[in-house]
Amino acid sequence: MQSHTVPKKLLEQFAYYDPITKSLRLWRYEKGRAPFAKASPKTATRIDGHFWHPDDPAKETELETRLNDEFENPVNRFLFEIAQPGYVETGLHRQQLTFYVTLLFLRSEARRKASGHTLDVMRIAVEKFLNNERQLRTVAAKWSIDLLLSGKMRSGLVTPNDVIKVARSVQADTTAADEIRRSYVRTVEIAMSEVDERLMTGHWNYLRTEPGNPFVISDAPVVTWERLDNGLLSYGLGFHRPNVEVFLPISPLVCLHILPNVKRTRNVLPASVAAINAAQAAFASRYCFTNVNSLELDQVLQPAFGAAELGVKSFTVWHRNYDESIYDLLMNNGRFVPPPRLSD
Repeated sequence: MQSHTVPKKLLEQFAYYDPITKSLRLWRYEKGRAPFAKASPKTATRIDGHFWHPDDPAKETELETRLNDEFENPVNRFLFEIAQPGYVETGLHRQQLTFYVTLLFLRSEARRKASGHTLDVMRIAVEKFLNNERQLRTVAAKWSIDLLLSGKMRSGLVTPNDVIKVARSVQADTTAADEIRRSYVRTVEIAMSEVDERLMTGHWNYLRTEPGNPFVISDAPVVTWERLDNGLLSYGLGFHRPNVEVFLPISPLVCLHILPNVKRTRNVLPASVAAINAAQAAFASRYCFTNVNSLELDQVLQPAFGAAELGVKSFTVWHRNYDESIYDLLMNNGRFVPPPRLSD
């Protein structure tokens, strides 16, 4: 099935009318190539099998249908209004846009590919646990006590070897390519179930520009950064990290700018169109799009392409300490405990 990682309606906001084909088209920018004039909003970010699930052939159709009916169409009803100077945001609009932004980030090909990074981290965490005899014995004792108290003890006490078998099964799940697909689909479904409160209750602003200096949109259109003390931008922060800023271009003239409701230790400085466009290229899997052909714009995008590859250069989680992660998981009956940062 062909899945749209960026909704057609959003791409049409960036399109121009081509009198030859008598249809909407996009100028497409790509690393190392001259801008291409006739990309179609209908197919520009369409990928075959994007939501494919190894255990459920119907899952991809189910996800595409839900994304369209529950999250895209409600926003499509007022998406064009946002580009108008008199646009007034309502509480319902903000809630719908919060889901839209969250899912747009997750739907990109770049984010799907980054799922493998998460599983790499899990494998490392399992190895750390298996090499810690104290943790193995403690989990075995905890499980034995739980079974005794529940009256479910049917044989001898749980041994460290029993715990190792369970941990190895977790590790085996993370080694299969199919598990990357399963993990990705689970992540999207979880994001559909509950609105991101920190994102929704943050400070929202709509940045505007002139036709001669347009915003672009990439195939991974939701980008984040933190402006460091030296003025440089650090790409790829999660929505809940301190000082994070979130950007989503809505049209060549308007970009949504969200400051999530998180701790802030630095002043927020005005973001230039060039900086936002460079971030779009940095996060892109391959392409950026807009409604004009511009040499100046291409010069901004070319050096930025690939600078924030998800799971490799940004949105990585190696900065956390996983020495206790599997131990905490098994000690808490499978409930995830976020690992601390290495600097904590």
